[in-house]
Amino acid sequence: MKRVIFLLAMGLAAAGCGPAPDAAAPARAPDAPLVLVTTGQTPPYSYRDEATGEIVGAEIDIARAATAKLGRGLEVRTARFPELLPMVGSGEADLAASGITITEGRRQTVDFSEPYATEGGMFLYREGGPVPTIARAERMCVGTIDASTYDFYLTSHGVDPQRFDTFDAAMEAFRAGRVDTVFYDSCTARIVAEESADVAASPLETRENFGIAVRKGDAALKAALDAAIAERRAR
Repeated sequence: MKRVIFLLAMGLAAAGCGPAPDAAAPARAPDAPLVLVTTGQTPPYSYRDEATGEIVGAEIDIARAATAKLGRGLEVRTARFPELLPMVGSGEADLAASGITITEGRRQTVDFSEPYATEGGMFLYREGGPVPTIARAERMCVGTIDASTYDFYLTSHGVDPQRFDTFDAAMEAFRAGRVDTVFYDSCTARIVAEESADVAASPLETRENFGIAVRKGDAALKAALDAAIAERRAR
């Protein structure tokens, strides 16, 4: 996992760009692999393996198990976080997974699997410094991921964060001293804090359910995902 965190901290994991939300989806053969889009920057759920260059993690395992139930393969692509759900909505992708919080607003444009994990938001800060809280964040320069639930949480509490396209970019700004703290997924934050002697993670600020997004009305794919998640929990 240290190799994964090195990529995150140094900002080396590449993130591709997707089409505009209203772009026409390219035609695909009925038996073609289903396409999953992710940032690949949310370990242990989806991240780039340094040795192979492939995107791996729990979300990928669930998606592969689900698509196998449907007799289909899985193709994994990377994109910026704000592009993930629009790509599913437009048909450019079949699934999206990157520690995506299930919210009623997002349910208006996509369907979600059953939750595969419950996590929340945490502040990453410099070891020995004051512990950030949402009350203190108004007086700090806070970095977060554009259009994420962490972005929405901060703004709903009167904090105007500095927004980044990727977690890598947010951590690069943090290590360079351009932001005081980074607010992000608790699982990833804990890993970073455990692997970094000079970085600490705050207590949980929020609790959220993570799910894999699919196109509205794709009942077969949702059912396959739900079954794969249930089997994973039963192990």
